[in-house]
Amino acid sequence: MKKRGIILLIILVVIIIAIATKPDDKTIKIKTINALWGSMVPDVKDKPDFYEIFMNTTTVNIDIDDWLLLKRIKYKMKGGEETVGFAAFGNVIIRH
Repeated sequence: MKKRGIILLIILVVIIIAIATKPDDKTIKIKTINALWGSMVPDVKDKPDFYEIFMNTTTVNIDIDDWLLLKRIKYKMKGGEETVGFAAFGNVIIRH
């Protein structure tokens, strides 16, 4: 009985940590655009105006589904919408 309580407590702590450390949507959008567009993203320090315009036009294609423990990142393309990554525990993982 004691073992079951400890296991449930550990699971509860992991769930609380997962919920508390999900990255915010702005961070997810910035990391997604940088991962998908790579060197085509203007440098924010050298050309802040171009960077802002680029981000405003490209981030509208990102859709973020906020699930309990993680966030799913979808990107709209010509052929439809595709899941490009997930965000959880403070990390954004993009597959492309």
